[in-house]
Amino acid sequence: MIARKNLRKYLLLPALVLALAAPNNAGAALKSVAVKPITKWSDGVGVELIASTNKAVVTARNISSATADIEIQARDFSGTPLWSKTIDSGLDEVATAIAPDSQGNIWIAGNSAAPITADTATAGATGLNPDGVIIETPAPQRPDMRLLTLWKLNPLGEVQEKFTVTQNDISLVDAMAVSATGVSILASRESGPFVISTNAKGVFSKEIRIGTAKTKLSAIVRSSDGSISVFGSSSETLGGKKLVGREDGVLVKISKAGTVTSVVRSSAPKGYRNWSSATSTLFLTGSVKSGAVTESAITKFTNTFAPTWTTRITSTGTALATNGPNNSFYTILEPTAAIKGVSNFKAVKGQSLAIQFDSKGVIVGAFTGADLSQVKAVTYSLDGGLFILTENSIFKVGASK
Repeated sequence: MIARKNLRKYLLLPALVLALAAPNNAGAALKSVAVKPITKWSDGVGVELIASTNKAVVTARNISSATADIEIQARDFSGTPLWSKTIDSGLDEVATAIAPDSQGNIWIAGNSAAPITADTATAGATGLNPDGVIIETPAPQRPDMRLLTLWKLNPLGEVQEKFTVTQNDISLVDAMAVSATGVSILASRESGPFVISTNAKGVFSKEIRIGTAKTKLSAIVRSSDGSISVFGSSSETLGGKKLVGREDGVLVKISKAGTVTSVVRSSAPKGYRNWSSATSTLFLTGSVKSGAVTESAITKFTNTFAPTWTTRITSTGTALATNGPNNSFYTILEPTAAIKGVSNFKAVKGQSLAIQFDSKGVIVGAFTGADLSQVKAVTYSLDGGLFILTENSIFKVGASK
């Protein structure tokens, strides 16, 4: 999802309705927390993807030489480089999603081109050319990247596996989720979004299509019971549940067998809602726009999509989510007004704020800096802390153990 903009350069149910139009606050903080300064950890120019294991921060970017390639780097939590690798098969390949597994491996999802089949036709007799005209040999065409592709890198950055599945229409990878039993990819094409999964041996499932182009999904989670959850927005009927606002946020549950079993809609009357970011523990963030007011919605859900707690913060809308230490959560957003429970903070246009909530939704930390802007992605490691990727830098909250 992060690299989707760059990718365009290379690529020609029983259901439950949930209306969170006016959610209750998660509960006021016992006392206000003061905003702390955030630390710049590294330059981040050109970096498009970021993930972390218990030993390293891994970044990736798409580069262009003779072909489109993927450059991956790993650094320890002090910022010391560990390794740098380039995925270059001699054909075009791009990365648009990244995630670690529990063994410290890194999975990258994106697109690649299939090898060109050599022309084995026998050349015919040479035609007459009385004028001696020099005929130029046409340059070979670069094939479209019609292969959805997964690369598995071990902790040393070596590619251990490469899994591909051919697409008739070019599809873009928007997000991915990794568990002990496999990998699920959330992707989209002009006709709409879909989910496809693979086991550890690279055997892909059938596509599970969800809605049409009127549905936009941006986050995916794999559960221990084999089910999959996807999140986003929709302006059409899904799972028999009709549109309530002008665009509703949607939470969709898919069973291990590949059947959509539950659809939850989050709605604002005559407004627009979406869920744009989610963690493995179903901590979700998204945007709400109703009239002239835009807010970030921040909610912790149960496995049945019932809200445990929820709050909203007046902002530009976009918000990212990640898990934190001790069952806490982080969200990164751009506030446009003062925030209850946060002291010595003044909203500055273009400046983002990282907020930490405890398990009950109480604000327990807040971090910002003048250069914390244009946030692209976020990742958390228990041993390394919180890492925030912006257009130009990577920032860090928390010390290495």
